[in-house]
Amino acid sequence: MRAYSLSELFTLTRAELFALHAEIVAGLATLPDAERAMALETLRRVRRVLARARLSPHYT
Repeated sequence: MRAYSLSELFTLTRAELFALHAEIVAGLATLPDAERAMALETLRRVRRVLARARLSPHYT
């Protein structure tokens, strides 16, 4: 599992963000501790981007 920066996540579409979120959640239980921590941080970032996108006046 690779880490995603906020800037990388902001370039993804809403559908891609939801797909990434689902992929991370599905694999979370099988990850070693270090990778699990990284995956959880990426989930937090995905949720942050999704929440911010709803507030944007240019988002449809």
